Amino acid sequence: MYSKNTILLVDDEEVVKQKLKDVIEDAYDVLDASDGQEALEILAVHYDKVAVIVLDLIMPGMDGFQFMDEFYKHQEYDNIPVIVATSNNDWHSEQKCLEAGVWDFVMKPYNPVLLQFRIKNVIDKSRMIMAERDAVTGLYTKFKFYRTVRSILSENREETFAFVRFDIDRFKMINNFYGINEGDKVLKSVASELGRISTVLEKFIYGRLENDVFAVCMPFREENIELLVNALQINLRKVNKDYNIKVSCGVYVINDTTLDVSEMYDRAYLAAKSCKGKFVQSIAYYNENMIEDMRQEQFIINEVNRAIDEEQFEVYLQPKFNLVTDRSYGAEALVRWKHPEKGMISPGDFIPVYERNGIIGRLDQYMWRHACMLLRKWLDEGKNPNPISVNVSRVNIYNPQLVQIFKNLITEYRIPAELLNLELTESAFMEDQDLVMKTMSNLHQLGFKIMIDDFGSGYSSLNVLKDMEVDYLKVDMKFLQDQQFNGRGEKVLTSVIRMAKWLHLPSIVEGVETLEQVDFLKCIGCEYAQGYYYAKPMPVEEYEVFVAREEEMGARCTTDENVMIVNELWNTRSGLSRFFDMLETPIAVYEYRNEKLELLRTNTRYENDIVFDQNVSESEHNRRMYAERELLEEAFAKIMRGDFCGPMEYELTEDIWYRVTVKVIGKRADTIIMMVTFYDISEYR
Repeated sequence: MYSKNTILLVDDEEVVKQKLKDVIEDAYDVLDASDGQEALEILAVHYDKVAVIVLDLIMPGMDGFQFMDEFYKHQEYDNIPVIVATSNNDWHSEQKCLEAGVWDFVMKPYNPVLLQFRIKNVIDKSRMIMAERDAVTGLYTKFKFYRTVRSILSENREETFAFVRFDIDRFKMINNFYGINEGDKVLKSVASELGRISTVLEKFIYGRLENDVFAVCMPFREENIELLVNALQINLRKVNKDYNIKVSCGVYVINDTTLDVSEMYDRAYLAAKSCKGKFVQSIAYYNENMIEDMRQEQFIINEVNRAIDEEQFEVYLQPKFNLVTDRSYGAEALVRWKHPEKGMISPGDFIPVYERNGIIGRLDQYMWRHACMLLRKWLDEGKNPNPISVNVSRVNIYNPQLVQIFKNLITEYRIPAELLNLELTESAFMEDQDLVMKTMSNLHQLGFKIMIDDFGSGYSSLNVLKDMEVDYLKVDMKFLQDQQFNGRGEKVLTSVIRMAKWLHLPSIVEGVETLEQVDFLKCIGCEYAQGYYYAKPMPVEEYEVFVAREEEMGARCTTDENVMIVNELWNTRSGLSRFFDMLETPIAVYEYRNEKLELLRTNTRYENDIVFDQNVSESEHNRRMYAERELLEEAFAKIMRGDFCGPMEYELTEDIWYRVTVKVIGKRADTIIMMVTFYDISEYR
């Protein structure tokens, strides 16, 4: 509606307003009010459209002076110029208007040419000021700030200055959860604090560059920078202590004043990045290593198109192993970059850069296509390949075309969907769960198997298991720090694997490097393992040789029956598990570690006959438990020492005797899992 600049006329004389409209309405849209109160009501609705206010001073009701008193209380009106219309040369009124912030005067009756010139002049001046001042905070914009910094550095060549760049951690969260008005409140609070500090420190230049990013140029004193940051932190806590926000501040001490101010900003930005997300650190200083990191990152970004076009990215495969058979079953496709000049570039160097810059989506799709090409090649050679799993980044999981992309790939290369498994990092589930659930459901309908990668690294792991249609759980061995098996990490990993079994989700543990870790995983019923203990990531040609050699040795490989028993006992839907519960002989499965005994599982007959007899008192129940543990601890200790442990006799009560046998079904360095069987021999006593 307001395609032109809009002029607000405030005058109680209808004839005067009409004449003024006749003069300016060809060039401007016009709103009119008869007094100050009506003008304020119009502004409340249309202030973002009004370019200039032409204000009469003498009006009934709210006059021009009263209007200005209210008008200048509203910060959102700061950039709207006011031209006062006056019919006399009262210098006292003019002085009062100027003190109030009036931009210009025009005499009544209006001179059309002069009036249009003055309106155009204040609009141009307002636009120039708006370009130099941020609309929300009133601080310098980036352009004005950079120009002022260059000026102050030129005027003070003998003094060392610091360029300070800071932003507000988790500011986006405030806008998202509390609204833009609350976000603006925080920004204005920062601006106000900077203004207060500028009255204390000399040569203190500051501005808002974008979003929640502010910058300061000031004479370098380390203690003053600390005072600045501390003052900002205190101020932010005063805004709302529940926001729990802080600033991340990067400092570049300006030792080269010939640099463009934008380069000074880049260096301060690099410093600020190094303390981002570190709650105890709010200030970081730039050093030369940071600029080298930035150059390396820019090189990686610049080279991506060439690398994809020339197929410099290579597929490496790392096998996954079945812990029952100790044979490989499928592999994960991992990317390696073989640059023609720089040689191999580590994934740790380029993948985080691509993730930060949104390029990872293209690399994902490159890897998916090459994995499909590889599977097609093996099928054409008459092989029966195991699945390859590929990674799906957060960028792609929210791609509305994701399902169609995978559908097109398996159609184009004529491969069964079950041969291409999809690995999604747990963090990908955190933002829009409804969208992810719908996407996963559609992928399942096409026949794809989905794995949660890095399970346990996010904040909503249990919700993911409860709500998402996943087929495998992939856990990192990082749960066990420094290869120790006697701390919380082991308990957490054990609980995760067993919880997955209750949910009928096969588990894959990656990062497995030692025999001790393998034995541990077998003991707790993990199905698959991946890591350097079995095989490192290898080129496709090496993987093909590896699989061929494994097939040649297949006839000589034997299945670890004990590991199979452990796995099946934890699978509540397996035939062995159901058979275990149907047995008429009481059986219990125990773990013995560090001279401590833990009951893992029992069958129904054990629960009814040995421990949970409803006809006994609590004291008798406790006596039985203690007697059984005492007997078994002695037996288990013998087995751990390597001594022979034959059948034992156990008196449950005066009339009931059992012969107890112990069979080891899982073992590693400091832990054994044993099946304890109770045979009733009462009639033979």
